[in-house]
Amino acid sequence: MSRTVGSLKGWAEQLRGLWDLYLWRVRHHPGQELMGALGIAVGVALFFGVLLASSSVAGTSARLLHQLVGNARYVISARSPQGFDENVMYKVRQLPGVQVAAPLLREPAIVVGSDGRRSVELIGVSAAVVGLEGEATRNLGAGAQLLSGGLGLPEHVAAQIGARSDRPVKVLIRGESQTFLVRAALGSQTIGPVAASPIAVGLLPTVQQASGLPGRVTSILVRPQSGADQLVRAELNRLVGDRLDVTPVDNEITLLDEAAKPSDQSTTLFAAIGAMVGFLLALNAALITTPERRRVTAEMRVLGYSNARIRVILCFQATLLGLAGSAVGIGGGYALFQSAFHNSSNFLGSAFLLGPQRALTPTVVVLATICGLGAALAASIPCFVDLRSKVADAVLREAGEAGQQITSKLIVRLAWSGAALMAAISLVVALVPGLTIVGGVALGICALCFVPVAIAASLWLVARVSDNIRGSAAQLTVAELRATATRSVALTCIVALAVYGSVSVGGARHDLLNGLDTAITQNWSAADAWITPDENIFDADNFRSANAMRVLALVPSVSHVYAYQGGFLDVGAHRLWIRARPADNPQMVLSTQLVDGELAQATARLRRRGWATVSNGFANEHHLRVGSAFVLPTPAGTAHFRVAAITTNIGWPSGTITLNTSDYRRYWNISEPTTLAVDFKPGISPNTGRLDVDHALGPQNMLRVQTSNERIAEVEGIVSDGLRNLGQIATLLLIAAALAVASALSAAIWQRRAYLASLKAQGYDRWQLWRAIVLEGSVLMIVGAVDGTILGVYGHGLASRWLKHSTGFPTQFSFAELQVLVTLALVIGIALAVMMLPGLSAVQVPARESFQE
Repeated sequence: MSRTVGSLKGWAEQLRGLWDLYLWRVRHHPGQELMGALGIAVGVALFFGVLLASSSVAGTSARLLHQLVGNARYVISARSPQGFDENVMYKVRQLPGVQVAAPLLREPAIVVGSDGRRSVELIGVSAAVVGLEGEATRNLGAGAQLLSGGLGLPEHVAAQIGARSDRPVKVLIRGESQTFLVRAALGSQTIGPVAASPIAVGLLPTVQQASGLPGRVTSILVRPQSGADQLVRAELNRLVGDRLDVTPVDNEITLLDEAAKPSDQSTTLFAAIGAMVGFLLALNAALITTPERRRVTAEMRVLGYSNARIRVILCFQATLLGLAGSAVGIGGGYALFQSAFHNSSNFLGSAFLLGPQRALTPTVVVLATICGLGAALAASIPCFVDLRSKVADAVLREAGEAGQQITSKLIVRLAWSGAALMAAISLVVALVPGLTIVGGVALGICALCFVPVAIAASLWLVARVSDNIRGSAAQLTVAELRATATRSVALTCIVALAVYGSVSVGGARHDLLNGLDTAITQNWSAADAWITPDENIFDADNFRSANAMRVLALVPSVSHVYAYQGGFLDVGAHRLWIRARPADNPQMVLSTQLVDGELAQATARLRRRGWATVSNGFANEHHLRVGSAFVLPTPAGTAHFRVAAITTNIGWPSGTITLNTSDYRRYWNISEPTTLAVDFKPGISPNTGRLDVDHALGPQNMLRVQTSNERIAEVEGIVSDGLRNLGQIATLLLIAAALAVASALSAAIWQRRAYLASLKAQGYDRWQLWRAIVLEGSVLMIVGAVDGTILGVYGHGLASRWLKHSTGFPTQFSFAELQVLVTLALVIGIALAVMMLPGLSAVQVPARESFQE
């Protein structure tokens, strides 16, 4: 026992000694440690923010689904928004092995309160759902009292739209407005964490009546008795035949995973680049403190410290520096993300019930902390390497400032390594496109490898020019940069990484949005005005239109009205977007989205029975070519089609199929449209025509009338918002770039105060020193910007190519000159401001301070 106590005291004394030694370092080098910690914080903040921005919707949606369905095992689902006869439920309950069968009716709706409106999924439930023991439904046992004759809204939805209990709200369903009382604002104590989701809950008869679907449901949740799973699955399949789907209850999440995969793949690519840049920014920031640590390490060796003792000291100090920087970075990154980036919608909500996104998890915090610690410890590697040298004072005898030397042999090796790595990346990505994410990360390392040789070449050029300029500050600049090689390389690497990450990620995002915008523009330019029931950009919500069609036919300014139809259909692991266009529509196929096939032939075929265009992902999965036959599981049973052409996915990640409205009505048994396309007579402006249509439909009409330009702008905004996580990563990179450059330059200028004072003592005036600082910084900024831009454009090209082939999005490569110019203007502008203003302050240091070192 006494031996254990003595051992603990010994460890405590050693920790106290290490702590006191680090406090001594902080007191003597406060600016250097502060800037090093801030640099690590910037990198960690970027790393942390990127991890949050790249989180997928599937995880939270899976938890939401479990809260709703409880311990149900299977679900019978309709293939049509019209649902199916609820009498099927009674037949299911009579099957042997079935313990609980609970019907649901799910309808897209918009709830309008005094303070606003919100798109929700309106869910009709019966008392049977309580038997499934879901967290969101277990307290609805008294549903007749809680929801009778009205709706229950989650507290956050009620607060958002200004709804209150026992007060009426308007609910827009299928293009018509109805009034309901809000029976309860449901909090987490009633419906669990699902209270954070955009839903509205009512009793089944209430929702059936509101939707115009009396006696119909869209799904039945089934819980078998213990051990009867396989028996019940077989019985359900025999009961429903080929007109309904029987799937495991978590099939919705499988479909969501597939739908989110292209977006997640895009985000993963961007996140990998962003996280790598964040780590390397932290590493290079920590490297600014390395020369001083190398000098101190050499002094400790001269004083007789053992190598083991020095390693402990270095690791302890790096750990404290990394933890401090990580704590600040995580706090700052989370605050920035919550305030600027947290609230974003997702266009997948058009087809799926999504849960709250981007929850902070311990894993994200741990990974961000590892990033900061890893950067700080990696920055100490040169010190560990010094311990292997035979001469104890080798560092102290280096040319220039102690601990700053980079040998010519190392510069050449790094350059050749960068060239070899870049060639390998090009070859591997060409052969295996799936490794593009690895290639994007490796290109950032290439950017670092080329920095030392680029600086050496630039200094040679500046030296040659300065020989012909009398009294030039260039000679002082060259001498200073050579004397501080490690610091110069670290600063330049920060700029190169910042520019590389911003250009590659921002450029690829620009290409993706540009390709989607092209599809959106062509699709919504096909008519002068559009009439829709809501903001569903995939036109998947039916509405009652008989009266609207009759009214529009009498409007003098209207020449044609086309009824579009469509919706979503589950085929295997994919929820496909079904687009139905009338055969007399002039634009059946989007020419900009054609991948394989001839436009005129595809259009002619699509107007005939049994032909459809399919997206390239669906075609590849089912080995289809133009003219191939395939089948679809429709509400009327199995339907046979032939491929008229192959297109992109037209913006829907799971895939898209286009057919004519005659086939759609035949197989889906739906006559209601999802959109009305209106053409005006010659000479009628879109705005005038829209006003005529609005006036004809009357003030009580709940349909929205938009001109083509208005609809295009709305859809582009929703798509851009749905891909906001990609923009968030690009924005975080830009912000991190600016902060990293500012903090690194501030640290470098602060470290040089004593050196500037010594130059003053030698006779240099402050303007000479200021010009030298500006020139030094300009050389480093230009080298870093050029290096980062070249590698960033190459990375942007690789990313765009990968996005097009792996995700099916209609991506179009462009150099994104504006994106590049904005990035360079931001990074270099901040760098110049930091160099000029703090630099001007630094050169005011009195010459006497040089005698205090």
